[in-house]
Amino acid sequence: MEPKIPKIVASTGHTYCCSIAESRIRQESLCTPALPTPASSQLELAVGGREEDAEQNYFKSAQWTPDGTSILTSSADNSIRTFVVPSDLLSSTSPKTLTPYTTHLHPTSINCVTPYPHFTLTDPSTTLYLSTPNSLPTRLLNALYPTATPTATYPLVSPTTEAYYTPASLLWSSPSTFLAGTDCLIALFDVERNGQGPVTRLPTIPSKRHKMKGGGVGMRGIVSALGMQSEEAGMLAAGTWTRWVGLYDANGMGGTVAQWSVAEAADQHAELGGGGVTQTVWSGCGRYLCVVERKSGGVLVYDVRVTGKVVAWLEGREAWTNQRLGVDVFEGEGGMEVWAGGVDGIVRVWNGVGRSEGAMERAWEWKAHDDPVTSTIVHSSGMVVATCSGQRSTPMTDDSESSSEDSDSDEDSNEDSDESCSDEESENQSATSNQAPLLNSRAPDNSIKVWSL
Repeated sequence: MEPKIPKIVASTGHTYCCSIAESRIRQESLCTPALPTPASSQLELAVGGREEDAEQNYFKSAQWTPDGTSILTSSADNSIRTFVVPSDLLSSTSPKTLTPYTTHLHPTSINCVTPYPHFTLTDPSTTLYLSTPNSLPTRLLNALYPTATPTATYPLVSPTTEAYYTPASLLWSSPSTFLAGTDCLIALFDVERNGQGPVTRLPTIPSKRHKMKGGGVGMRGIVSALGMQSEEAGMLAAGTWTRWVGLYDANGMGGTVAQWSVAEAADQHAELGGGGVTQTVWSGCGRYLCVVERKSGGVLVYDVRVTGKVVAWLEGREAWTNQRLGVDVFEGEGGMEVWAGGVDGIVRVWNGVGRSEGAMERAWEWKAHDDPVTSTIVHSSGMVVATCSGQRSTPMTDDSESSSEDSDSDEDSNEDSDESCSDEESENQSATSNQAPLLNSRAPDNSIKVWSL
């Protein structure tokens, strides 16, 4: 695959390159100020509302809907937006302006979003998605509805404290069931059972009362990543913030196939570093498993026929942050391609992954954003790729440096006590360590861009 020069064909422009409060105004009027709003004005916009409204409205994640017609995004303002991509995207002579078809405001911050596997824009009964607001039941909503009224809810409650578990990962295991990962647990829900808890629970350790029971058997920590091999094979790969990976058969509800730590392979063998698994992504053939971590310089690649042994690793990812930076896999003519964005705003592409062992350098790259690329998603056609960007940032005082150091220190301690730290809390702590003062600085890049290849 020869290096390409991606061309922007659609973008949200500067609509969200500002505070949460101002982005609401810009979205309504779709006007883009000539100059960035200074930090003092952002604080004024937050008066009378939430203090958090002065923060940057960065994009946390983006996903193509299964039919390839729309992009589903999660943002810092606790909103899920549905962007319907113009049908004349590739034939237009100038870039299109992306505006949300719907904006669903959730009551709390959102950990995970995933669209219904049979999402079809022309059939409103299928345009559904799951979301996990913090400390609330998982919600099933219709992306085309003008309001965020849930179609159904699915509580996951602690049997001892009766507090809500907030899933750190979500995955549709079939059109009628989904999996939710949380503290030492993978739960299976039936979408037809509105208002009810999981039908099956798969603990990842023998006992929560004693984490080392059975000599440390099992996978301790919050299940932060879930990936299905294929509908036919049905092998589930789960990852945790404590840097473990587990394979489970029968769509995740069968026996444990294997469990292993990625720490030694990442830190000593590949020298990539890492601070917790954020994604487990399978190749199209189902033979290779890509393990993606936060605070990492690359991606580990495993051949599942030799579980626990890394066969290759992708270098130069530049993801030195606890913020989730999404990676995508595409089966191209030259084999498996891995697409990943970094904190430097550059998207990198590795070709023929799995065809060789050891370290792999990127085949090509391009500068996509001026802030961390939080998601890189390749369209099923292979002709279009979408990216989104941004990072948590607020107007800061003179003690910002010490606050940042405290945040890093807190995050390090959370790696050892992950049970009490939600995905959103972890990301906010980490993003704080990367945030930059808005005063006397450039305007942030909180945007979605669609590129033709």
